[in-house]
Amino acid sequence: MGNRKLRYIVILTLAALLMLAACSGSGKSVEELVQEIREDLENAQRLILNAQITADYGDRVHNFTIRYSGNADTGEIAILAPEQIAGVTAEVTMNGMTLVFDGVRLETGSLTDSGLSPAMAIPLLISEWRGGRITFAGFERYGALDTVVLETAVDDSVVQKTWFDSRTLLPIRSEISDGGVLVLVCVFDNVVIE
Repeated sequence: MGNRKLRYIVILTLAALLMLAACSGSGKSVEELVQEIREDLENAQRLILNAQITADYGDRVHNFTIRYSGNADTGEIAILAPEQIAGVTAEVTMNGMTLVFDGVRLETGSLTDSGLSPAMAIPLLISEWRGGRITFAGFERYGALDTVVLETAVDDSVVQKTWFDSRTLLPIRSEISDGGVLVLVCVFDNVVIE
């Protein structure tokens, strides 16, 4: 009976170790992968990506699709959808938490008390990925992908959570919540770090 119990414990331990190794795909710890994500973004000149953004104001929901090229401080947004404003581009700079547009303003109002708008989402996320205060990091399945999840506290009530492909370390999806209420979702594709 004791030998059977020991064998069972060894099998469970090996299974748990195999699952942990399989989650990262590289055998690296979540801390090592988060550090790599942060270093890649810190050393990057710019990030280029498409983002489908859903902004939930409680009484209405707005959907935007944009192409972003830049970093946490400055960049360009090209609006891909909605169709009425597709093709419009705007140069953006970040001065604290205020975005200044060159002649165009893509904003449907603040989602949070701190003034977060859909236009601010990508620069804010890049800033948080690079150096935000981590509240959670771990491995998680997202659809068919193994991912590294990074959650940071933007301020006392706003939290962002992002899923990164554990193989490429590129962002797949981000959620921003205010006081526990989901206010913004970004789904990324065509991500390039230069």
